[in-house]
Amino acid sequence: MTVNVIRKTLALSTLVLCVAALVSPTGAQSFTATVVGQVTDQNGAAIPGATVTITERATGRTRATVTNSDGNYTIPQLPPGRYDLRIEAANFRPVIQPDLILETNKTQRVDIVLQAGDVQETVTVTGEAPVINTDTSSKGEVISPRQVEDLPLNGRNFTDLALLVPGIYRRPSDDDQGEGFATSGTRTDATNFILDGVVNRSDRNGSVGVNTSVDSIREFKVETSTYSAEYGRNAGAQVIVVSKSGTNEFHGTLFHYFRNTALNAHEFFAKAQGAAKPVIQLNQYGFEVGGPVRKNRTFFFASWQGQKVNFADPVDKAFGESVDLYSPSALNGIFRYWVADPVSPLVINGQRIVQNGPQLVDPATGRYREGVRDCQGPGDTNCVASFNVFAADPLGRGMDPLVKSVLGRYPAPNTYSAGDGLNTGIYVWNSPFRIRGPHYMMRVDHQLSSKHSLFARYLGARQETLGGDPLNGRPVVLPGFPPRGEVFRPAKNIAIGLRSVLSPRVVNELTLGLARFEFLFTQGEANPDFPNQPRFTFNNSDVDYTANPRTYRAVTTPQIVENLSIISGRHVYRFGANMRFYQHNDQRGDVGGTSLVPAISLSRTTRPPAGIALPAVATATRPGIAAVDLNRLQG
Repeated sequence: MTVNVIRKTLALSTLVLCVAALVSPTGAQSFTATVVGQVTDQNGAAIPGATVTITERATGRTRATVTNSDGNYTIPQLPPGRYDLRIEAANFRPVIQPDLILETNKTQRVDIVLQAGDVQETVTVTGEAPVINTDTSSKGEVISPRQVEDLPLNGRNFTDLALLVPGIYRRPSDDDQGEGFATSGTRTDATNFILDGVVNRSDRNGSVGVNTSVDSIREFKVETSTYSAEYGRNAGAQVIVVSKSGTNEFHGTLFHYFRNTALNAHEFFAKAQGAAKPVIQLNQYGFEVGGPVRKNRTFFFASWQGQKVNFADPVDKAFGESVDLYSPSALNGIFRYWVADPVSPLVINGQRIVQNGPQLVDPATGRYREGVRDCQGPGDTNCVASFNVFAADPLGRGMDPLVKSVLGRYPAPNTYSAGDGLNTGIYVWNSPFRIRGPHYMMRVDHQLSSKHSLFARYLGARQETLGGDPLNGRPVVLPGFPPRGEVFRPAKNIAIGLRSVLSPRVVNELTLGLARFEFLFTQGEANPDFPNQPRFTFNNSDVDYTANPRTYRAVTTPQIVENLSIISGRHVYRFGANMRFYQHNDQRGDVGGTSLVPAISLSRTTRPPAGIALPAVATATRPGIAAVDLNRLQG
């Protein structure tokens, strides 16, 4: 049984008009950069009508504008990268500012002083442009291409680099996305991810929608506070990612990153329990290649990353609790309990023994510790008494055949370091699972004309967690049994953008996007016996199965993003709109953690069996079975 939910929402996320004095740009959602500045002579007088030309080094693409009456200029909506800036005016020597680095969603100020002289002589500025942002109030940090490529990343997840930004911290999440990060005290689901101007966000706890390979990222910026009006959807961090594009030169990379069990330290608590070192075999491999289709005009970039990851986590970590099992004697109907002397109970390692516990047995074998013995008669104390459940049943039916078919196929506990020591122990092992699935991206950039440029980018990924779902507590519980669930996560993100320089003072950028994010939690359907698994739940023993059917979620988000920049005199007017159509389809195998399928549970208070004479409960003066052990017997 499943519950289907369909939600459709048209979100007009951003519709803003921003006016900025002194050419300090702001405005609609953008993943580009802006250059601003003032051109003056040696006496500080403004030079109007100077020609400002900026050239992208990698592609040769140029943009030009002229300074206004105050000598100010603005060149908005430039792709991040390295540029050369050239300023020319009549009767002044041209100036070149080389190797200007423009970063994502950042305004770079470059003020230039021209010297009177021969226009045939060129002045090259050797000092770097100022790195302090004096033109916008947003606070954030750009993660540079070198950081993205060179810093070690466990699992090659680029979002881990966001932790380098002040104010960003990782906080655990109970959601199906695992851990998320937050900023300045906000919730994890307040984080927003934008890729090439298009939303790339999971709908649940604010994690990234399609996690692209780090080799596909040019750079990204994390804005943490006081960001401009275009980021109106979320109150937390804004993670703005720009994908790589091709250049005038061919470049390519082959890579293979790996981790291996032999190179890892043992987990402290697993080692203390005598468990084997967890298996970690991580292989991530692939390539990226880019270059020109036609120099200075058309460029391509492509990347592909495969992964073959084998993990084995301690089962209590993957399952969320220890795997409790009955001892062989308990499965034969013999329930053992400690009878303490009310006046002078047995002391083991400084602890008074008044009920069942692991202290009574050798944790490795379950045999009695020295000094622990069976009771010799009804009045004996500080000893282990036995109660034959099957013999006490007046109907003499013994264990139910269906219950026996479930519990009888499980192995005996392999340690009695937990449980009650006499009737239950736990099974300790490393539960394996596998992660498979590629990440791939293709991008094409084309210069339609001197005024119009176009890009198209497709990003896809498929991540499959096979042989168990440890993130959600559904691993293989016991060796040789099927998993309690697997996860399949296909996703894609598409963007098409047109940038038009309508005039030196009017620039328009239109981006169309589509994001689709799917989650399939198979749960009980990972079991070949589904839907015919048993429906028993037990109080003192875990089971290998779950009968819940799948949970499926698909989120589709078409998007239109429009940015328009108009420079007029001393002001920059920015108009922007961001429209998203949000469709969320759900199939729920359980709702709010409540199963929708029937289950059979046992209770000592609901319809308890009649006619069974149970052991007497111990009091302060009378020996007997401890109340907690009696509850366990009846459960």
